[in-house]
Amino acid sequence: MALTHQQQDDFFRLQSNSRYDVTLIHCKSEKDLWVLQDSDGCVLIDLGEEKVLPIWHDEELANSWRTKEYAHTQALKIPFNDFCTKWLPGMKKDGFSLGVSPNLAGEGIVVSAEEFAIDIGVTLEE
Repeated sequence: MALTHQQQDDFFRLQSNSRYDVTLIHCKSEKDLWVLQDSDGCVLIDLGEEKVLPIWHDEELANSWRTKEYAHTQALKIPFNDFCTKWLPGMKKDGFSLGVSPNLAGEGIVVSAEEFAIDIGVTLEE
């Protein structure tokens, strides 16, 4: 069921740790995640020494980010199993971090792939 505009607004008004917790609960239910992609691949945000992949637990939340500089992107669904077995190990190897459910101002909790895996109860294969 898609989130209403009011539900999206309410979610983005939550503190970063609350948005993080909602995403963890979603992942612990082994549900799919969403990222933004364009013709070059997935959107990575450069924070200087860190490259961060923003993720959301809902397609509409990801689509909310598709304004201004991300208008050329589209939401991409990542099946939970693929996220755990391919994306997280690849991100750990490449040194990329996750920006978990950032709000529309770009604020959110940034964690390593390994930290996120631990938080959702997944063991990364070496």
